[in-house]
Amino acid sequence: MDNSLHILSPTNKAESRQSRREFLRNALALSVIAASCGPSTVLAKVLPDDVIEKGASLTGIYTLRFSEFTALRSVNGSIRLDIPNAPRSLGRIVVSRIAQNEFSALSEMCTHSGCVIEPFQNGRFNCFCHGSVFNARGAVVNGPANRPLPSFATTYRAGDDFVQIDIPGLVTSSVLGDSQVSFSLGQNYPNPASGQTTIEYNVEKQSMVTISLLSILGKEISELVKKEHEPGVHRITTDVSSLSRGVYLYRMETSAGFTQTRKLTVI
Repeated sequence: MDNSLHILSPTNKAESRQSRREFLRNALALSVIAASCGPSTVLAKVLPDDVIEKGASLTGIYTLRFSEFTALRSVNGSIRLDIPNAPRSLGRIVVSRIAQNEFSALSEMCTHSGCVIEPFQNGRFNCFCHGSVFNARGAVVNGPANRPLPSFATTYRAGDDFVQIDIPGLVTSSVLGDSQVSFSLGQNYPNPASGQTTIEYNVEKQSMVTISLLSILGKEISELVKKEHEPGVHRITTDVSSLSRGVYLYRMETSAGFTQTRKLTVI
């Protein structure tokens, strides 16, 4: 049996830190999505330039180059970032060029009931569910929302061909493979749908989960799920062929206080 003491040299320590950082960078590669709220089109994946660790929390620093994401060359242009291991209550992050030399990076989740905001237009973000309106920096212009959209730091210098986004709150334990699942409600697929469509959702801890199908005005049509759930990923398939063509909502509520709403289109 080898009882000798193994000492990690400064060189090995530096290599170990570098190896961990490279692992975290690869684990935090984000997907860049077209601005539309419809079916997701992945434009590219982007590795963070740097990962800053503070306790169990990580901050990823991402560079988005206009040569690759041409929507950001123009004022009012937007893209969405799908961030692995970010808090699911934030949804994707909408990056928009709100002036020639100014950008915003905001959560796509309306602070009223968790619906996804529409792409940036005419200096505003609109929520399709209940009519909330937010300005270019995420402040509430019209209710019923009464809280601004969560925002993230952006860095841009006039003449640069890129903008940098700092995204804090990523979770070390999730990146390193611990069994942590947050509450979230996924986009149904296929969408639009004409027959059966599937909804996937995550449950963080044992909770009563209710998923309701609603009219675009928020009136309940049917209850798709209402039962106690164990932590993990769950999915349901429902038939929408009997519904009239149009736009509907579906909402997930849990006994832990989580609520999120998404849009479903029937054709």
